Amino acid sequence: MKILPLSEVKAKLSEIVDDVQARDERVVITRKGKPAAILMSHDDMESWEATVEIMSDPEFMADIRRGVRELEQGRGRVYSDADLDKLLGPAKPGKRASRSRTR
Repeated sequence: MKILPLSEVKAKLSEIVDDVQARDERVVITRKGKPAAILMSHDDMESWEATVEIMSDPEFMADIRRGVRELEQGRGRVYSDADLDKLLGPAKPGKRASRSRTR
């Protein structure tokens, strides 16, 4: 992660945005030597939002923890992307996966 002063970001904003987007990196922007903001790609932000949404759902997190325990105990099954495509159909580009539960 790069750390740049606000003055440099102002002077090179277009170049920095290009780098962030192309390399999927984050830039910490400092003001008076202290972190003030973070610049990240749109895709990175969407990923963070999806992670926060999942982690904010206690029931879904319980399902994840239960699945991890089952795998650690030798139960359950790990599916490859190809297996999932066969079961669910191929993922649609640009769409966030919806979660569905079967109980």
